[in-house]
Amino acid sequence: MRLRAPLAAGAASLVAAAPAGATIVYEKNPFRPAVYAAADDGSARVKLADGELPKISPDGTTVAYETPYLGNTRPTLRVIPATGGTSRLLLKPVWFSFGFSPDSKTIAAVTGKEVGRKRLVLIDLASGKVRTIAHGQFSGFSFSPDSARLVYARAPKDAYPPHSDLLTVAVAGGASTPLTTNHRSVDPVWGAPGIAFVKLRKPTRRGDAYKQDIYLSDGATGLIRRITTTKVPFLLSGLDPVSWSADGTRLLAEFGGQDTSYAETVDPATGRVKRVGRSSDGIVGYDLSADGSTILATTGGYDPGDRHDVVTVPYTGGTPTVLVRDAFSPDWTR
Repeated sequence: MRLRAPLAAGAASLVAAAPAGATIVYEKNPFRPAVYAAADDGSARVKLADGELPKISPDGTTVAYETPYLGNTRPTLRVIPATGGTSRLLLKPVWFSFGFSPDSKTIAAVTGKEVGRKRLVLIDLASGKVRTIAHGQFSGFSFSPDSARLVYARAPKDAYPPHSDLLTVAVAGGASTPLTTNHRSVDPVWGAPGIAFVKLRKPTRRGDAYKQDIYLSDGATGLIRRITTTKVPFLLSGLDPVSWSADGTRLLAEFGGQDTSYAETVDPATGRVKRVGRSSDGIVGYDLSADGSTILATTGGYDPGDRHDVVTVPYTGGTPTVLVRDAFSPDWTR
């Protein structure tokens, strides 16, 4: 598949130096969503486009976002300079899953038919070329810290629980290499120590959700160790990895399940888990700063229709600092 609109005409704007303040992006108004950029303290706000689920490239120059799924109009993936300007179409359709490589040169995304098997693709921002990596149903993907490889969770068809395994592939091209064969591995997040991922386990009570704990693969030999061991209540699922600190000593996770989503910190060495903030804050975690000191999050819990504020929270605990009121789906470059 090729891009539906060329990037060549906009190449200069996509690689221009980002302004010092354009280091956080977020969404406002869930019913008529719009994407904004601002300084990482929430100041100097600028509206970029109508859209949702924004992500900012690690170099701070480019914002990728999704156009809403309205009626018969399928969602598309577009990019726009972080300073504002003209957006460009990258992919049609995109199914709520995309992300930048750490070097900001590549976007991974899920596309294909709305019903049935999807395609995982890599998009080269400089050339506009789209390359298909795999077909199937996908439960997460993540680039290696050096941007050389991609790990993804793939199942051959749509089913619950997903019969999914982890595979890695070189971004430059080549065949994929399997990391797991248990058919229960999902949601990989690659960091300095390796790949944090979820291994699903069958519930012991009828009607309960499959349970989740976090494991770690070295990403090369297939050596895997368990990080967390949790007792998960009825109808809740458990932990998903979200983001690593650059040195791999801190891990942000999200605890989820029916009508539930809140941030927790995980010590990768000991498996110790701690909830972020008070339960009344409804802290949902989105990212961890590279130095591991600060969590980017929203208040207000899991429901997108409720009121949310974009906040930062110290990783070691403390009071949330409000960056943007009435906003959600944040991402940053810190």
